[in-house]
Amino acid sequence: MPQTGMVHDYVIDALYPLACLLSISLLFASCQKSRPLPEQGTYAQQLYVERCGTCHRPYSPASMTAAMWEMQVEAMGAKIVQAGQPPLSPQQHLTILDYLKRNAGRQ
Repeated sequence: MPQTGMVHDYVIDALYPLACLLSISLLFASCQKSRPLPEQGTYAQQLYVERCGTCHRPYSPASMTAAMWEMQVEAMGAKIVQAGQPPLSPQQHLTILDYLKRNAGRQ
């Protein structure tokens, strides 16, 4: 039976590369020249800008893969509330996540 510390170390070792990849992706995304977001003027694009652009600039959906966006949107749920913003409704969550996944990067 593994000790608690060993399990913790294993989890950290397993998640560290993913965290590094996410950080590098965000760094490159922030260095890219600003381009218009896809689907300009649609409800999904406007909702993304309105809800996600309150605390930070809305990142290009192509800056992360669909799988990365799933993790990021889930992680941001708590941060939205911590920032004093109302939580996303289930429909808003789904609309934003679908928008990001439709326009996500491939790698």
